[in-house]
Amino acid sequence: MSIGDNIVSDSNTSAPDLYTGEPPLQSAHNTWGKVRNDLAYALGANVHRSWTGRLRVSSATDRIVTLSAPTRFIASKIETQYADTVRRLWKKHDMVAPPRDVMFSAAAGAPVTAPKPVAKKHSPSLPAASISTSEKDLKSGESPRDRFTFDNFVVGASNELAFAVARQIASCRAAQYNPIVLHGNNGMGKTHLLYAIEQTVKQTDPTHRVKLISSEEFVSAFVSSVRGSGREAIDAFKSSLRDVDLLIIDDAHFIADKPGSQEELLHTLVSLVDQGKQILIAADRHPDKIDKASERLKSYLCSGLVCKIGAADYELRLRILDRLIARRRANGNATLAIPQNARDHLAARMNATPRDLEGAFNQIVAQSEFLGTPITLETVQETLSDSRYTAGQRLTVDRIQRAVCEEFRVTLTDMTSKRRARAIARPRQVAMYLSKKMTKRSLPDIGRRFGGRDHTTVMHAVKRIESLRLEDGNFNAQIDSVEAALKR
Repeated sequence: MSIGDNIVSDSNTSAPDLYTGEPPLQSAHNTWGKVRNDLAYALGANVHRSWTGRLRVSSATDRIVTLSAPTRFIASKIETQYADTVRRLWKKHDMVAPPRDVMFSAAAGAPVTAPKPVAKKHSPSLPAASISTSEKDLKSGESPRDRFTFDNFVVGASNELAFAVARQIASCRAAQYNPIVLHGNNGMGKTHLLYAIEQTVKQTDPTHRVKLISSEEFVSAFVSSVRGSGREAIDAFKSSLRDVDLLIIDDAHFIADKPGSQEELLHTLVSLVDQGKQILIAADRHPDKIDKASERLKSYLCSGLVCKIGAADYELRLRILDRLIARRRANGNATLAIPQNARDHLAARMNATPRDLEGAFNQIVAQSEFLGTPITLETVQETLSDSRYTAGQRLTVDRIQRAVCEEFRVTLTDMTSKRRARAIARPRQVAMYLSKKMTKRSLPDIGRRFGGRDHTTVMHAVKRIESLRLEDGNFNAQIDSVEAALKR
């Protein structure tokens, strides 16, 4: 059934129902109480509490009852997954004959439609780390690894060499460097690139034999071959790795923990390199840092090309956020809005991998969707304040003001007052200067936090303090003291 608009308020004052003798709205409230009890059993307490339990009767006539959810997202979710159950139980308990139709709306009253699938389009610039893919995003028969492509990988200063090398390997050209090792912390996008290479090779040259295997699969297959029936099993294992044009091994550092597997890996590398076949290995550290690896294996891994994927910088993290927002809008939350200052703060304060950045983003968006609250700079700060994603205590303008007040013996009221005495104005300028230097706040935003001052006042304060620091050693030492306290 389609979802209709909220019924206007005067519909609730229609004649009493002939069957129950109650006004339609009162009758609907009574019925809804019974339906709610049944829903807790039918859907489970947790599902009911999170979704259908948040519905309320907003209007009713003798033909239609409208149940209102606090947000459009919740209303759409209920319409998509739980509407049939709600309507079935409503018909069971409704004392009106015939039972009234049930419609759903958001609290604001706008009609809500179930989210429609949106065709996925490749973007030329996407995150450096893979963005996780839910099952609903996959086409029929499509593997999750097929979603990791070169098109949805953002290139930044920290990964541009790795990206260029991966594209070169995927072109199926003769090996220029062999073996190639990609290394970097977990969550930086190594596996994304491996899957992208595999998919591209299969699409562009099906005759090019490519094998992608994880360290766990490598070790498991090797152990099984050793325990198998004689030489035949071992030869079959070796053949599966060496009768290829491109061998890709993920998380190879784990293979070094097993002496036998490590030795077999080395023999495989030597054999393929001698045949001119390409080898690509991913690890979480430089080959020299793999503690249990033999010196011979380390030397061989370093003999080709060792390529590091470094930490994402601020600009790359900001682009990842933009892509995450675009994807969430395309997958059911078309009205998702995150103000720029909140995006800037999230990108600036993250001290983690792109994968962790996605985790923080999901936490922030989920809170907004479930609670029906807008995403603001303050909600982002609150979400990150107790998380593992940021390093140290969150640095805010308020903290800077308090630190300056303690150093210069003034009050917080002085920071926002109109007083222009030098004993007050100079510490205020220092706090403005440090706010500009140590936070990502804009000049107008900083000015507002100092009694609604104009951004030009902040600019003047910054220039004045910079000048005084060069002229007065004692004054410069005071500011250094405040900075040191804030960084602890």
